[in-house]
Amino acid sequence: MAHEPKNVDVTGDELKTQTDQQIQNSKQKKKIPPRVLLVNTIIFVILLLCVGGWFFYGLFIENNETQHETNYYVSIPEVVVNLRSINPKGNILRATFNLQIHKKEEEAKIKEYMPVILDQLLSYLRDQSVSDLEGPGLERMREALLLRINNIVRPIRINRITIYNFLIQ
Repeated sequence: MAHEPKNVDVTGDELKTQTDQQIQNSKQKKKIPPRVLLVNTIIFVILLLCVGGWFFYGLFIENNETQHETNYYVSIPEVVVNLRSINPKGNILRATFNLQIHKKEEEAKIKEYMPVILDQLLSYLRDQSVSDLEGPGLERMREALLLRINNIVRPIRINRITIYNFLIQ
């Protein structure tokens, strides 16, 4: 298809007027509705808040949490106790436990409570049988001892009880 030749008789002023009209027409076509601008602005602000929150969490909160996650252990002296049994010979439990804490300063306070902690530990263990301490019973024992010891040393918080040595004879 051949293109029709343009009107060559157009003067410079007319050409300028035509291009000005074309520019105005293209500007009118590119005008974005206010609703779209509002939605785009809201999305941009939400993304900016998310990214800012992520940086804030990463720089301040997460770093502070990791600084306080140092663990210290307080040893409980070895306990030897008779377990509950119908067997006349009985069973003996020999165990050593550690208490996990976050602050080294708390160790002295926990050692002040050690006689009470040992009393609770021995009272609980004497009431257990061999079958109570097998399989998931060992985890139940840990949770029960953790609850009892945390009640004793409150406001200090023991995070975990680790078993260093555990022997049933």
